[in-house]
Amino acid sequence: MENTADVAVAHLRIARPTDNLDAVTTFYRNGLGFDVLFEFQDHDGFDGVMLGHRGAAYHLEFTRRAGHH
Repeated sequence: MENTADVAVAHLRIARPTDNLDAVTTFYRNGLGFDVLFEFQDHDGFDGVMLGHRGAAYHLEFTRRAGHH
Protein backbone atom coordinates (compact mmCIF):
# COMPACT_ATOMS: atom_id res chain seq x y z
CA MET A 1 0.00 0.00 0.00
CA GLU A 2 1.23 3.47 -0.75
CA ASN A 3 0.95 6.50 1.54
CA THR A 4 0.21 4.50 4.68
CA ALA A 5 1.01 5.96 8.07
CA ASP A 6 3.92 4.36 9.88
CA VAL A 7 2.41 3.79 13.32
CA ALA A 8 5.83 2.87 14.68
CA VAL A 9 6.82 6.55 14.45
CA ALA A 10 3.41 8.12 15.03
CA HIS A 11 3.10 10.62 17.87
CA LEU A 12 -0.13 11.64 19.57
CA ARG A 13 -0.48 15.06 21.16
CA ILE A 14 -3.57 16.00 23.16
CA ALA A 15 -3.80 19.75 23.82
CA ARG A 16 -6.27 21.36 26.22
CA PRO A 17 -6.70 24.82 27.72
CA THR A 18 -6.95 25.22 31.48
CA ASP A 19 -7.60 28.01 33.95
CA ASN A 20 -5.32 26.37 36.53
CA LEU A 21 -2.06 25.32 34.89
CA ASP A 22 -0.24 24.83 38.20
CA ALA A 23 -2.85 22.41 39.59
CA VAL A 24 -3.01 20.41 36.34
CA THR A 25 0.79 20.13 36.25
CA THR A 26 0.92 18.99 39.88
CA PHE A 27 -1.82 16.39 39.33
CA TYR A 28 -0.20 14.76 36.29
CA ARG A 29 3.38 15.04 37.61
CA ASN A 30 2.91 14.09 41.27
CA GLY A 31 -0.36 12.16 41.11
CA LEU A 32 0.16 10.15 37.92
CA GLY A 33 3.94 10.16 37.61
CA PHE A 34 4.17 12.02 34.30
CA ASP A 35 7.38 13.86 33.41
CA VAL A 36 7.41 17.55 32.53
CA LEU A 37 8.77 17.31 28.99
CA PHE A 38 8.70 21.00 28.15
CA GLU A 39 7.35 24.26 29.54
CA PHE A 40 6.89 27.63 27.85
CA GLN A 41 5.85 31.13 28.84
CA ASP A 42 4.37 33.92 26.75
CA HIS A 43 4.56 32.10 23.43
CA ASP A 44 2.18 34.26 21.39
CA GLY A 45 0.43 35.12 24.67
CA PHE A 46 0.18 31.52 25.93
CA ASP A 47 1.87 29.69 28.80
CA GLY A 48 1.97 25.93 28.73
CA VAL A 49 3.38 22.62 29.78
CA MET A 50 3.85 19.30 27.98
CA LEU A 51 3.59 16.19 30.14
CA GLY A 52 4.17 12.55 29.36
CA HIS A 53 6.61 9.71 29.75
CA ARG A 54 9.99 10.19 28.07
CA GLY A 55 10.26 8.11 24.91
CA ALA A 56 6.51 7.42 24.73
CA ALA A 57 4.64 8.10 21.50
CA TYR A 58 2.31 10.63 23.11
CA HIS A 59 2.22 13.69 25.34
CA LEU A 60 -0.38 15.96 26.89
CA GLU A 61 -0.15 19.72 26.45
CA PHE A 62 -1.98 22.17 28.68
CA THR A 63 -2.10 25.88 27.94
CA ARG A 64 -3.48 29.06 29.45
CA ARG A 65 -3.84 32.57 28.15
CA ALA A 66 -4.08 35.50 30.52
CA GLY A 67 -7.54 37.03 30.53
CA HIS A 68 -9.23 34.01 28.88
CA HIS A 69 -11.32 31.40 30.65
